[in-house]
Formats: sequence, C-alpha cells, structure tokens
Amino acid sequence: MRRFFLWFLPAGIAVAMAGVFAAGFAAGLSGRLGVPAAEAVLPTPTPAAPSPRGSMRIVALGDSMTRGAGDVAGGYPERVATALRKAGRAVAVENLAVDGFRVGDLLRRLDEPAVVERVAAADLVFLSISGNDLTRALPGGPSAEGDGAVPPLLDRVEADVGRALARIRAANPKAPVRLLGLYNPFSEGVGDRRSAREALLASNVALERAAAAVEGVLVVPLADLFEARPDRLAADRFHPGPTGYDEIAARVVSSLPAPASGDGPGRQSGP
Repeated sequence: MRRFFLWFLPAGIAVAMAGVFAAGFAAGLSGRLGVPAAEAVLPTPTPAAPSPRGSMRIVALGDSMTRGAGDVAGGYPERVATALRKAGRAVAVENLAVDGFRVGDLLRRLDEPAVVERVAAADLVFLSISGNDLTRALPGGPSAEGDGAVPPLLDRVEADVGRALARIRAANPKAPVRLLGLYNPFSEGVGDRRSAREALLASNVALERAAAAVEGVLVVPLADLFEARPDRLAADRFHPGPTGYDEIAARVVSSLPAPASGDGPGRQSGP
C-alpha cells in the first residue's frame, strides 16, 4: 500500500496532468479555444443608422483576437472606445469578429450585404486575421497543411488578406483601417523557438505587404508586447488577458490619426 501512494498514485496524477496540458496546447495551437468558426452563430448586423454629428463608429472584424476572447470587458475594441470617450469623443463599437475565423471565413463574411453596409458606415475599422491560418501550418503543430507548409501558406494569406482589405476599402474609401500583427503566445519552451520566431516574422511581413497595397491601412505590431510576457495572456495561455488587451488598445490608440480641424471630435482623417 505504501508503494502505491509513493509511486503509482503520483505517476498516475502526472500522466493525467500531462494529458490535460497536451489537450490545452493542441486546442490553443489549432485556434479552437472558444467556439470554432464552423460552429459559431455569426452576429447578424442590423441596418446601419446614420451616426450623430461628431460621433465615431468603429466596426471590428476578424477572429477571436478582435472578438475579445479571454476577456469579459470586450477586448481591445472596447478599450480603444473607452480611451476615445475619455478624450471627449462619442464612440460606438460594433464587433462582428468570430472565434476561429481564418482568412477564407473573413472573405465570405465580406460578401454579405449587411456586413458591407456596416463597413461602409464605419469611421474606423479594426481587423485581426490569419493567426488561425498560421497555427495550423506551424511545424509539428496539429495542422491540416502539415509540416513545411508555412511558405506557400503565407503567399496565400498575403493574397487573401490583400483581397479582404481591398473589399473593405471598396466599401469605405475613407475610414482608417488598423490590422493587428501576430504574436507568439508559446514563448516558454514549446517547440522549436527559432522556427516559431522565423514563422512569426514571415507572417507579419506578409501582413505588412498586404496592408501596404491598400491606402489607409496600417499594421499594428504586437509581437514585442507578448515576448516573454505570459502575464499578459489569459488563463488559456493563448489569447490576451486583460493586461494584454490594455497593451494592444494603447498601441492601437497611438496609431490613430488626430482629428482634422473642423471635423469634430469623432471624425478621423488620414491613414
């Protein structure tokens, strides 16, 4: 009996804990924390109403990063809105992001007339996308594309993100667009660190190239905000936590153009 408590019981507990960790890691890496895109009930936009004079309308699109997974306060879009309100602007946020969205999901979303109408009425557009595409192609990850698929994937992501940005700009020629860069949440001894950093860098370059081709789009870099900072992650160790979303929001706010003279507190101009 003593041998059971000293050896077999601790070993059984260790195996169980390892299984829980592995399941959680696989879920995070595959972008399936929260509701997968295929199972999500997509928010149905209502007809866009005219904005009151001097107000700002933010439309948020993309994946769980923009939806605010891991945070009860609405993630970075709501934090940006709060900061702008403190600056004296009237701000409304419509968050149409969905957990698990990949670039193809976003393109299909941007084919919906109701979504196009919301984008057309926006004064500012937030977007995060392609993280779920990348995690499914990381070497050694639970990826349908398999090992070594990162370079061709990035070519496709760059082209498809470019198409998504072009559709946003066609619907709304003036609103500034802020596209979030990617970060690596697995910075503590998971997998090949050098390969992960190289894949992250190449992914962010692909987003920059897509953004550079569309007027008024800027990429907001995030990689440095989470490097060796697990305290900025949520309990799932994948999405940002409240502190992480605070940092993202502050960086997004710092990227926004100042209101042009005569535009009022809610109108943006420039990129």
